[in-house]
Amino acid sequence: MDDRAAQDQRVVQAVLAGDRNAFGELVTRYQKLVASVAWRYGVGQEEIEDLVSEIFFKVYRKLRQYRPDHPFSTWLYRLAANHVLDHGRRSRRRELPTEMPEQLRDSGPGPAEQVDDGERLSLVRCGLSQLRPRYREVLFLVYIEGLRVEEAARTLGVPQGTIKSRLMRGREALRRVLVARNPEIFGH
Repeated sequence: MDDRAAQDQRVVQAVLAGDRNAFGELVTRYQKLVASVAWRYGVGQEEIEDLVSEIFFKVYRKLRQYRPDHPFSTWLYRLAANHVLDHGRRSRRRELPTEMPEQLRDSGPGPAEQVDDGERLSLVRCGLSQLRPRYREVLFLVYIEGLRVEEAARTLGVPQGTIKSRLMRGREALRRVLVARNPEIFGH
Protein backbone atom coordinates (compact mmCIF):
# COMPACT_ATOMS: atom_id res chain seq x y z
CA MET A 1 0.00 0.00 0.00
CA ASP A 2 1.49 3.34 -0.99
CA ASP A 3 1.88 6.22 1.44
CA ARG A 4 -1.14 8.18 0.21
CA ALA A 5 -3.41 5.14 0.42
CA ALA A 6 -2.15 4.44 3.95
CA GLN A 7 -2.82 8.06 4.92
CA ASP A 8 -6.31 7.81 3.45
CA GLN A 9 -6.95 4.66 5.48
CA ARG A 10 -5.90 6.41 8.71
CA VAL A 11 -8.08 9.44 7.97
CA VAL A 12 -11.10 7.28 7.09
CA GLN A 13 -10.66 5.33 10.33
CA ALA A 14 -10.46 8.60 12.28
CA VAL A 15 -13.70 9.84 10.68
CA LEU A 16 -15.44 6.55 11.43
CA ALA A 17 -14.22 6.84 15.03
CA GLY A 18 -16.02 10.19 15.30
CA ASP A 19 -13.34 12.74 14.36
CA ARG A 20 -15.28 15.19 12.20
CA ASN A 21 -12.21 17.34 11.59
CA ALA A 22 -10.57 14.39 9.86
CA PHE A 23 -13.30 14.46 7.24
CA GLY A 24 -12.12 17.96 6.32
CA GLU A 25 -8.77 16.41 5.37
CA LEU A 26 -10.50 14.11 2.88
CA VAL A 27 -12.46 17.01 1.44
CA THR A 28 -9.32 19.13 1.06
CA ARG A 29 -7.38 16.25 -0.47
CA TYR A 30 -10.06 15.19 -2.97
CA GLN A 31 -12.29 18.17 -3.77
CA LYS A 32 -10.46 18.88 -7.05
CA LEU A 33 -10.79 15.23 -8.09
CA VAL A 34 -14.53 15.31 -7.42
CA ALA A 35 -14.91 18.66 -9.21
CA SER A 36 -13.01 17.37 -12.22
CA VAL A 37 -15.24 14.26 -12.34
CA ALA A 38 -18.28 16.52 -12.40
CA TRP A 39 -16.82 18.72 -15.12
CA ARG A 40 -15.72 15.78 -17.27
CA TYR A 41 -19.18 14.26 -17.07
CA GLY A 42 -20.72 17.45 -18.39
CA VAL A 43 -21.74 19.49 -15.35
CA GLY A 44 -21.71 23.22 -15.99
CA GLN A 45 -19.27 25.39 -14.06
CA GLU A 46 -22.13 27.11 -12.25
CA GLU A 47 -23.30 23.78 -10.79
CA ILE A 48 -19.99 22.16 -9.86
CA GLU A 49 -19.62 23.65 -6.38
CA ASP A 50 -23.09 22.53 -5.30
CA LEU A 51 -22.57 19.08 -6.77
CA VAL A 52 -19.22 18.68 -5.01
CA SER A 53 -20.91 19.54 -1.72
CA GLU A 54 -23.66 17.00 -2.40
CA ILE A 55 -21.10 14.34 -3.21
CA PHE A 56 -19.09 14.90 -0.04
CA PHE A 57 -22.28 14.85 2.01
CA LYS A 58 -23.03 11.47 0.41
CA VAL A 59 -19.45 10.31 1.10
CA TYR A 60 -19.85 11.18 4.78
CA ARG A 61 -23.13 9.25 5.00
CA LYS A 62 -21.79 6.21 3.13
CA LEU A 63 -18.25 6.08 4.53
CA ARG A 64 -19.01 2.92 6.51
CA GLN A 65 -19.66 1.14 3.18
CA TYR A 66 -16.11 1.84 2.00
CA ARG A 67 -13.93 -1.29 1.99
CA PRO A 68 -10.19 -0.71 2.44
CA ASP A 69 -9.17 -3.51 0.05
CA HIS A 70 -9.34 -0.88 -2.75
CA PRO A 71 -7.92 2.66 -2.71
CA PHE A 72 -10.20 5.29 -1.19
CA SER A 73 -9.74 7.43 -4.31
CA THR A 74 -11.20 4.66 -6.49
CA TRP A 75 -14.24 4.32 -4.23
CA LEU A 76 -14.68 8.10 -4.13
CA TYR A 77 -14.34 8.37 -7.92
CA ARG A 78 -17.02 5.73 -8.45
CA LEU A 79 -19.38 7.36 -5.95
CA ALA A 80 -18.81 10.79 -7.54
CA ALA A 81 -19.28 9.48 -11.08
CA ASN A 82 -22.52 7.71 -10.13
CA HIS A 83 -23.85 10.82 -8.41
CA VAL A 84 -22.98 13.00 -11.39
CA LEU A 85 -24.58 10.54 -13.83
CA ASP A 86 -27.73 10.48 -11.69
CA HIS A 87 -27.70 14.28 -11.64
CA GLY A 88 -27.39 14.32 -15.43
CA ARG A 89 -30.30 11.94 -15.82
CA ARG A 90 -32.41 14.09 -13.54
CA SER A 91 -31.58 17.36 -15.22
CA ARG A 92 -31.36 15.90 -18.75
CA ARG A 93 -28.49 18.25 -19.40
CA ARG A 94 -26.44 16.78 -22.23
CA GLU A 95 -24.26 19.61 -23.51
CA LEU A 96 -20.72 19.56 -22.13
CA PRO A 97 -19.00 22.81 -21.19
CA THR A 98 -16.31 23.80 -23.64
CA GLU A 99 -14.04 25.56 -21.20
CA MET A 100 -12.62 24.05 -18.02
CA PRO A 101 -12.90 26.23 -14.89
CA GLU A 102 -9.65 27.99 -13.99
CA GLN A 103 -9.21 26.16 -10.67
CA LEU A 104 -9.35 22.76 -12.43
CA ARG A 105 -7.03 23.61 -15.34
CA ASP A 106 -3.75 21.91 -15.85
CA SER A 107 -0.82 24.31 -15.94
CA GLY A 108 0.30 22.98 -19.36
CA PRO A 109 0.36 24.99 -22.58
CA GLY A 110 -2.31 27.64 -22.81
CA PRO A 111 -4.98 28.21 -25.46
CA ALA A 112 -2.73 30.32 -27.67
CA GLU A 113 -0.39 27.36 -28.17
CA GLN A 114 -3.25 24.90 -28.79
CA VAL A 115 -5.76 26.69 -30.97
CA ASP A 116 -6.29 23.71 -33.28
CA ASP A 117 -6.05 21.14 -30.49
CA GLY A 118 -8.44 23.16 -28.34
CA GLU A 119 -11.00 23.31 -31.12
CA ARG A 120 -10.62 19.61 -31.81
CA LEU A 121 -10.94 18.82 -28.09
CA SER A 122 -14.11 20.88 -27.91
CA LEU A 123 -15.58 18.94 -30.83
CA VAL A 124 -14.60 15.61 -29.25
CA ARG A 125 -16.13 16.65 -25.90
CA CYS A 126 -19.33 17.63 -27.71
CA GLY A 127 -19.27 14.28 -29.52
CA LEU A 128 -18.77 12.44 -26.24
CA SER A 129 -21.88 14.12 -24.87
CA GLN A 130 -23.89 12.37 -27.58
CA LEU A 131 -22.80 8.87 -26.52
CA ARG A 132 -24.66 6.54 -24.21
CA PRO A 133 -23.43 7.05 -20.62
CA ARG A 134 -21.86 3.58 -20.37
CA TYR A 135 -19.63 4.27 -23.40
CA ARG A 136 -18.85 7.85 -22.40
CA GLU A 137 -17.91 6.70 -18.88
CA VAL A 138 -15.46 4.05 -20.09
CA LEU A 139 -13.88 6.39 -22.64
CA PHE A 140 -13.40 9.00 -19.90
CA LEU A 141 -11.86 6.55 -17.47
CA VAL A 142 -9.41 5.02 -19.93
CA TYR A 143 -8.53 7.90 -22.26
CA ILE A 144 -8.97 10.96 -20.08
CA GLU A 145 -8.33 9.65 -16.57
CA GLY A 146 -5.63 7.30 -17.87
CA LEU A 147 -6.82 4.18 -16.06
CA ARG A 148 -5.78 0.76 -17.33
CA VAL A 149 -8.56 -1.61 -18.40
CA GLU A 150 -8.19 -3.58 -15.14
CA GLU A 151 -8.51 -0.39 -13.06
CA ALA A 152 -11.54 0.80 -15.03
CA ALA A 153 -13.17 -2.61 -14.55
CA ARG A 154 -12.55 -2.47 -10.81
CA THR A 155 -13.81 1.13 -10.61
CA LEU A 156 -17.02 0.32 -12.47
CA GLY A 157 -17.46 -3.11 -10.93
CA VAL A 158 -17.72 -4.90 -14.28
CA PRO A 159 -15.56 -7.56 -15.97
CA GLN A 160 -12.54 -6.50 -18.03
CA GLY A 161 -14.16 -7.95 -21.14
CA THR A 162 -17.09 -5.59 -20.67
CA ILE A 163 -14.70 -2.64 -20.48
CA LYS A 164 -12.95 -3.77 -23.67
CA SER A 165 -16.19 -4.16 -25.60
CA ARG A 166 -17.51 -0.81 -24.35
CA LEU A 167 -14.24 0.82 -25.38
CA MET A 168 -14.51 -0.67 -28.87
CA ARG A 169 -18.18 0.26 -29.27
CA GLY A 170 -17.66 3.67 -27.67
CA ARG A 171 -14.76 4.54 -30.00
CA GLU A 172 -16.81 3.51 -33.01
CA ALA A 173 -19.86 5.46 -31.84
CA LEU A 174 -17.71 8.53 -31.18
CA ARG A 175 -16.08 8.21 -34.62
CA ARG A 176 -19.51 8.08 -36.29
CA VAL A 177 -20.73 11.15 -34.36
CA LEU A 178 -17.58 13.14 -35.13
CA VAL A 179 -17.54 12.28 -38.83
CA ALA A 180 -21.27 13.03 -39.21
CA ARG A 181 -20.98 16.42 -37.50
CA ASN A 182 -17.52 17.48 -38.73
CA PRO A 183 -16.57 15.54 -41.87
CA GLU A 184 -14.02 18.17 -42.87
CA ILE A 185 -12.01 17.53 -39.68
CA PHE A 186 -12.67 13.89 -38.82
CA GLY A 187 -13.62 12.41 -42.18
CA HIS A 188 -10.12 11.35 -43.19
